[in-house]
Amino acid sequence: MPATSNTSPIIVLAKIGRLELLKSLHSTVVITPFVKAECVDRGRELGASDVVLIEKAIDEGWGKVAELTREESQTVQRLVGEARLGLGEAGALAIAKDRNMLVILDDKEARAISKSWDLECTSTVIVLYEAFVKGLVSYDELVEDLSKLTRVMWISTDVITEVIRRAREVRR
Repeated sequence: MPATSNTSPIIVLAKIGRLELLKSLHSTVVITPFVKAECVDRGRELGASDVVLIEKAIDEGWGKVAELTREESQTVQRLVGEARLGLGEAGALAIAKDRNMLVILDDKEARAISKSWDLECTSTVIVLYEAFVKGLVSYDELVEDLSKLTRVMWISTDVITEVIRRAREVRR
């Protein structure tokens, strides 16, 4: 199932060398021009090495930059103004809603909105867990990836512990 994402899952997965898991799990990941600007253009300005992986995904065609429809643009403006979301989160939510796509979000408020809209939503941590469940990464790789993740973004220890507990259950 194709997915859409805001900026942080794309950047974080690229930083830990696991961006390609999105291709394996979802075949296509749709991002807005806002997300591309944050990931690629801003990343290049900052000298971020992970920009190469994100550009490669776009060049290969499984990372698609989609123009927003007029209705999606209106939804973005409303979310930015009323919910105080960033353009990346708002754009991902608008695309997910209008195009019936899974949305990958880590922001708590954006996830709450996706739930209130009955959207299918996942997070960066769950992307890694799903990759393990589908056999794309081993248990040891999952644990290492979660460790790397905690070095590039804040994640509750409880969340990491729960994912590892679930992975142990699957492994049995």
